[in-house]
Amino acid sequence: MENEQRVTLRDIAKVAGLHFTTVGLALRNDPRINRATSVKIQEVARRLGYAHDAMLSALSTYRHRKSQRLAGVIAHLTTYPPAETFKVNSRERATIDAATAYAQSQGFGVESFQLNAPGMTPVRLSRMLRARGIQGLIFAPVLPMPGPLPELEWEYFSPVAIGYSITNLKVHRACPHQSHNMQLCLRELQRRGYRRSGLIIPPHVNERTRGNILGAYLAHQQQQAPTDRVTPLFVEDITKPMLGAWLREQQVDSVILTAFPTQHYAWIRALGHDDPAQMGITVLSRADDTDHIAGIDEQMPHLGEAAAKFATSLLRHNERGLPDFPRYALVEGCWIDRPSVRALPTPAALSSSTENPPASPATAKRKSRPATRRR
Repeated sequence: MENEQRVTLRDIAKVAGLHFTTVGLALRNDPRINRATSVKIQEVARRLGYAHDAMLSALSTYRHRKSQRLAGVIAHLTTYPPAETFKVNSRERATIDAATAYAQSQGFGVESFQLNAPGMTPVRLSRMLRARGIQGLIFAPVLPMPGPLPELEWEYFSPVAIGYSITNLKVHRACPHQSHNMQLCLRELQRRGYRRSGLIIPPHVNERTRGNILGAYLAHQQQQAPTDRVTPLFVEDITKPMLGAWLREQQVDSVILTAFPTQHYAWIRALGHDDPAQMGITVLSRADDTDHIAGIDEQMPHLGEAAAKFATSLLRHNERGLPDFPRYALVEGCWIDRPSVRALPTPAALSSSTENPPASPATAKRKSRPATRRR
């Protein structure tokens, strides 16, 4: 079967009775073209089935890059007011700043749109994006809770999601490598002599991370002696008394925080665990308000760049719609040391501990019991 011929700017210009350069400007919503003319041209383009070729525009921009004119726009779609969130959420700001920088290096701009803005509907948003020739979409993590997204006209777009919080779509994703990050955190705690590391993770965080954090933690626990295994605190609405009871019952000597880290950190310290030598505290996703806590930096700039690379690759290969087999780009985090955990032991101390390893709290408790006399 013969390939369908692509509709060009000259085809639209012929039908509209205008010059093709005017058509090109109108399809980019250039302010030099009056609104009525732009609407007329965009309607003709839709009627003829015109599809904006983002990569041809990017190539043109590359060839004429001294002009500083962007070839097109990649939409950054959020479930929150972008400007307000970027002011207070350094992680989101770092992500989109890096995505924008990479996109601009490839000839694209990035513009944010709120999916659930007042009066916005999936049909309206799809038409708005199509009218502007926007094909590449980067979905920010769904806030405040994970959940579904509305159905857009996917056949016209090249979507990429950041993270796993979008629960209803098979879509390409750029994600923190959460299982690796959990393993890294556990290794660092073990290097500092902690033997009973407990995880606090509400179910909504487990859903947001698609079980990667909890799965890696439970796999690690299976590798420990049965007496040294810790049951994670897996509750949605955690209270301070509940947290204190869990610390006692599980004989935890270090804690890994996920949601509400500053609140849980303060509770643990207020419960009397204010000495890192006795109780280490870490966080799996560090931010500005947890800079005083050791743990994992998820490398948000690298995550944003990975999402933009993914989106431009889809555009380059003219891949539209939701994929049958989504692909994932995983970004490893790195460990950041802080005084909320013990310092690494010196070589001499490490040699001594190897010869006489410290007993875990559970083992020490058993050894402290008086021996039963045989009869």
